[in-house]
Amino acid sequence: MSDTTLDPTHQLVIIARLSEFCQFKGHILYHEKDPWLYMHEKLNQIQEPLLALKTQLLAATKRQLVAEIKTGGMTEERYSDYKALLERLVSRGEFVDIAIHLSTQAGPAAAQWVADLIKSMKPVDIFVEERLTPEQRNPSWDKLVKELSARLNHDVLGKILTRKPRTAKRRAIVLRKLRGIVAEYCTVMHIPITANDTFTPFMLPRVEALIAANLRFLRKYR
Repeated sequence: MSDTTLDPTHQLVIIARLSEFCQFKGHILYHEKDPWLYMHEKLNQIQEPLLALKTQLLAATKRQLVAEIKTGGMTEERYSDYKALLERLVSRGEFVDIAIHLSTQAGPAAAQWVADLIKSMKPVDIFVEERLTPEQRNPSWDKLVKELSARLNHDVLGKILTRKPRTAKRRAIVLRKLRGIVAEYCTVMHIPITANDTFTPFMLPRVEALIAANLRFLRKYR
């Protein structure tokens, strides 16, 4: 479900910021003194390119979906592909509204209904989502972030940080471990942290959850 009009620049910026997040050494030490602030800033710098990437991807998905429905060749499997992608891009409420119309039972006549429904849809900004209270967040999103936090050993690292006295050396050790764990996770999950590769739209939730989980950790133990 690709679109040749997608600008790869946004994805390359995301990859670059993730790569920088995993590094705090060499020349970086000459102009960055606080690894905590540095890592937090690198995650925040992903917000703009991530939202731009999702906006482009959603626009392309809208065009392709309506065009394919009009041709009359849609299958339930193809509709399922679109549902899976849209669920990753838009809010819970908007997804529910559109999902009931994505079925072969609707036929080509549903193209206009679908076009009208998706016209105003916008991608979810996870940085805005993360500013909500736990009660206000999408439960499935919160569950994904918490699962990833466990995978990254955030609880273990947090316990190390809360031991007294809380020294600068201990903080540095914990952050170094965190950067290593994140880099390893990206390798295992095939999330690129170099410009030599790109990630698929279906990898976006994992990338977003990775960002959110680490933002929560850094904010909690600052």
